[in-house]
Amino acid sequence: MSDHAYNSEELDKVRKQIDELDNRIHDTLMERAELVLKIGAEKRKKNIQIVQPAREARMIRRLLNRHQGALPEMAVVRIWRELVGAVSLLQTGLKVNVTAPEGVSEYWDLARDYFGSCLPMQKSGSAMSALADVREEKCSFAVVPWPETEEENPWWSVLKEHDDANRLHIIARLPHGDDPDDPAAMTKALVVSKSGFDSSDDDHSFLFIECAQNVSRGKLVDVSEKLGMKALSLSSRRAKIEGQPCQHLLEVDRYLDEEDDLIARFQNEIEDEYAHVFCAGGYPTPPVYSKTVTSEDKKKSDKDEKAA
Repeated sequence: MSDHAYNSEELDKVRKQIDELDNRIHDTLMERAELVLKIGAEKRKKNIQIVQPAREARMIRRLLNRHQGALPEMAVVRIWRELVGAVSLLQTGLKVNVTAPEGVSEYWDLARDYFGSCLPMQKSGSAMSALADVREEKCSFAVVPWPETEEENPWWSVLKEHDDANRLHIIARLPHGDDPDDPAAMTKALVVSKSGFDSSDDDHSFLFIECAQNVSRGKLVDVSEKLGMKALSLSSRRAKIEGQPCQHLLEVDRYLDEEDDLIARFQNEIEDEYAHVFCAGGYPTPPVYSKTVTSEDKKKSDKDEKAA
């Protein structure tokens, strides 16, 4: 028997095993979809929000904790995000509005990676427009840019508007995972919705702070640390007219709900009788992938394939 014939027999054997495995995977996917549909029906009966980023984050962490072998963790996350988008989200008629100014595609790409290829998505030229569609219930989610340090008219200022029933919340961060092999990938975005922000057991929260102009950014960071919270980012909107309050969006390294006593304590520590502080939502802490496919890996793979 020639080497060529032997190799072909071995390849055929492995390919047959792969085909059988593909069939089992497909059967499992179909079974999973049916179970998810049953859960969705029960949620609608009991008026429970369909999309639950906290539970999804716990699911991803559980999978990554048990993952081993050659398949990159990033691939595992993207596969499961696609499953969530294709079944859990698609069956509920949800839509996404993505901030995508002309010539900017990064936020669209981040949204597609998170929500999957099946969920309907549309573009808005500004974050304010995308958020307006969520408020008016023309869509369920808005994908908006990560807040800058100081902006004249930041999108996050609208988080203070409206009554509690119609208030918008930050519920997720994009990308869904961090790649240590690609430190240049700095583009980040946030997902905003009317859905609530629940604990995933490992979260970051945003405090919306309105206070006097003489309350410095440094003081807000100091107050945060005094209360045992690490300040991770701080965006500010300066008052245009003397006497008007400033607005700040402070990211901290823990889960806070709207009733957390730390919020009231934070407001008192500012030492401004007119200060107002509330939780504007947050996001599950994204996983940091321990194994990813880098450009160097791809070059090496291509080189090995040519040499084979």
